[in-house]
Amino acid sequence: MLDAIKRFFQQFWSQFKPPHWFSWQTLILLSLYSWGMSLLNSVLSDTEFVQDFLATMGWIFLTLGVGWALADVKFEFLGLTIYPGPWITGALTCTFLFEGVRDEFPALSFVSWPLISAAIAAVPKFLKRGPEFKVPDAKGRQELVILFLVSIILSCWFSFHFLLQDWLGDYPSILADRFDKSAFVINTARRLRVSDSRGVLILNLAETIVIDQLEGRSLAETELWLFNVESRVADIETQILQRISSLEENVLWSLEGSVSGDAPRYTLDLRSVWQGPSSYPEGYFLQKSCLITQQLVQNRPAASPPTVSQVACGPISDDLVPLGSITASQGS
Repeated sequence: MLDAIKRFFQQFWSQFKPPHWFSWQTLILLSLYSWGMSLLNSVLSDTEFVQDFLATMGWIFLTLGVGWALADVKFEFLGLTIYPGPWITGALTCTFLFEGVRDEFPALSFVSWPLISAAIAAVPKFLKRGPEFKVPDAKGRQELVILFLVSIILSCWFSFHFLLQDWLGDYPSILADRFDKSAFVINTARRLRVSDSRGVLILNLAETIVIDQLEGRSLAETELWLFNVESRVADIETQILQRISSLEENVLWSLEGSVSGDAPRYTLDLRSVWQGPSSYPEGYFLQKSCLITQQLVQNRPAASPPTVSQVACGPISDDLVPLGSITASQGS
């Protein structure tokens, strides 16, 4: 066992032994030394300032060492010469700079990474041996312009990705919509998932409340409820918004209801209407129909009604229905 450990350290030292003191291997070893001392400090004395200072120096030595080691590394891809060093160094720099704000601003390190990497790649263009400052020639300036334009595009795409994630967090019902006409977003699902729409949750809760309020009522009480369906549905909507989790998209949902049929058989159509971002200009709605009938009461007391209401609701519509279809059907 001891021989195996000894051989491991010998191989490690042969790989990272600095050829001279001013080399990238020296910086890597200094980074390991700084982190080791930071860890030792946390165990022995727990001095936070010293511990953070040593850890910071470890990151700086590591970033400089990796950047130096990869300075001349390149490979060909599709006829292009790619230097991975600045990108890896930029990733280490972003990790070090934005470690403390990653939870609060998760997109910051990703959006900054291409720009910081481009800045690192541009530094040698402005230096010559000495070191002395120089102005890049025409070819160098052209390469810098292309490099920064590509980096800006990558940063914009990263920013767009996190923007979409924020939108989906605040407006999850967007996932239930179509993206056929979008130039940037593709829905990889084979079919639309209506269940992603928050309208499904609203209708299911509305069904539960309607059953609680109408099940077992007399015909007169049921008809009174149905006669005031608009105010009743508005009260149900208020109760639902108090039950479900608070999201930005809640204000974009509304609950509507309409009644058709005659006694003793009525149909209550509940619609959850979405008027937020959608592929339908006027919005869309999901619908659930509830059949309200009267059932004879067996062995009823003398003062009780002969029949009571029974509510049976069907499934939610499988497709998103354009909101304009309501107006069109009412107009016809």
